[in-house]
Amino acid sequence: MQASLAHKTGAGGCTTKQLAERGWQSIEPKQVSISSNLIRRQRCLLPTARTVPLHSWQLLHRPDSVLGIRAYLGNVGQRLYQEMSSPEWTAVLAPSGSTPLSPQLSLPPLLTRVVPRKRLEDAAAHGVGLAFACFWLPAWGDACITDDPAGVPVGEMRLVPDATATHTLPWMPSHAISLVTMCKQPPDEPWGCCPRTALRRVLGRAQERHGLTLQLGFELEFYLFHKPEKGEVGGSTGRGGVPPPLDGSNYCSASALDAAAPVLSEMVTTLASFGISVDQLHPESGPGQFEISLAHAPAAQAVDALLFAQQAVAAVAAKHSLLASFLPKPLAGAAASGMHMHFSLWQGESNLLEHDPPRPKAFVFAGVEEPSVPGLAPTGEAFLAGVLHHLPALMAFTAPSPNSYRRLEPHAWAGAFQCYGVNNREAPLRLCSTPGVAHSFNCEYKTMDGTANPHLAAAALIVAGLRGIEQSMKLPQPCTTDPGSLSEGALAGAGIARLPQTLGEAIEAFQADEDLHAALVDACGSKTLPRAFMATRRSESQHLKDKSLEEEAALLYARY
Repeated sequence: MQASLAHKTGAGGCTTKQLAERGWQSIEPKQVSISSNLIRRQRCLLPTARTVPLHSWQLLHRPDSVLGIRAYLGNVGQRLYQEMSSPEWTAVLAPSGSTPLSPQLSLPPLLTRVVPRKRLEDAAAHGVGLAFACFWLPAWGDACITDDPAGVPVGEMRLVPDATATHTLPWMPSHAISLVTMCKQPPDEPWGCCPRTALRRVLGRAQERHGLTLQLGFELEFYLFHKPEKGEVGGSTGRGGVPPPLDGSNYCSASALDAAAPVLSEMVTTLASFGISVDQLHPESGPGQFEISLAHAPAAQAVDALLFAQQAVAAVAAKHSLLASFLPKPLAGAAASGMHMHFSLWQGESNLLEHDPPRPKAFVFAGVEEPSVPGLAPTGEAFLAGVLHHLPALMAFTAPSPNSYRRLEPHAWAGAFQCYGVNNREAPLRLCSTPGVAHSFNCEYKTMDGTANPHLAAAALIVAGLRGIEQSMKLPQPCTTDPGSLSEGALAGAGIARLPQTLGEAIEAFQADEDLHAALVDACGSKTLPRAFMATRRSESQHLKDKSLEEEAALLYARY
């Protein structure tokens, strides 16, 4: 539950010299654990038992000789392994301070392919074949769905690795990870269902038509479970179910941080080796649940960083005989995990989400003649209004699993009602900022979790916001209380509705939202992409609809 992001400017961390000037002359650890007083750092107040990294950390050594590369595919969740050989690729993988990222997608469940080293140059030039039908793989099983016209065993995409989106794997130095573009005719004709390309096109449209850019930052919430042995709960030949979590501590517990310090420290160090900055980390509310908040970055780069971060968290956890799960709701009676997306909207050097501090006031009903958010730029307001208006349909992309809706309950700080607010953690759209930092204003989108395809989620949100701008939409008054505490009459009077409560309802909301559907097809340049995505989600909804939480979690906790 990150307080805010120092968006755009002032995002860097403290140097060793700056820390020494502030009285931290004898820092030896690679991170600062805040366990008592409130300490101002990174332009925000960090409460007890949170940890913030020092930006003076040395990156992990990257070997000059790289034996292999894993290139992650760009659909609903495949992974390709490739071997590296050419001088061009070796130079990219040589030790360096950082490696630039370019957008691509990787999500569970993952498929693995191995291509011998001698084939790298050919793979980079011509791609590696994968059947189009693999885009129609659901999370529940190992068979492509057949209820979509394009989900047939005919035709293939070509997977083209990107040398500028490549990192050596610290946990397996003989391999590296690369992001790929799904191409119809490599290297310059992307396949219409490539989410990487979809996000690029949407960002290009925002820039070309409106002069807008976006910064994104993500909060990774996940559970750490003990890796089950054979015969144990959660084991492959055991009694099924979810294995026991790492600990049973409460939110921001120092003891939970101490128990997980070795694995968490290695996670953050590994992220640093990928050039990914961490704003803070802390124990979350659930037993064995933690959050790592990634620093903001330009939208495409931030989504790529999210993918690298998910893989790093999972791999480091496995190294410590733990299993990291991003499944939204793995445990009954415990907090759920989200993957909140913070976004800020920019026109040149102007942050269009900047606004005046909120004034204390009672709940205001819709239609009152006063600015909804004083000081908010009209373009920023219209963008937010578009996201709010299309929110039920967006959830099919940002909460695309049946398990997602076990998280989206009232009073859970997850955003169960169609509203927004200023620092209202029960609102799915939360305007937030760091006090006193003019450029830190951003909006937190809370109805997103680790089952989402982040490229498609970001693309859909941006398209919804652009529709708001194109239609000059206005925001209603912000919600200044917990909407779940209001009566039906008060909710109706404020124009606040309950958001979809199942994946099926979210899919229906998208199908009914013809405006967003048409805009998404137009912006992404493909009719097949949203149709194929919804067909796969519909299959998952039907397959899992009658399962209990325990059955559902047992099936999915290790896949996400």
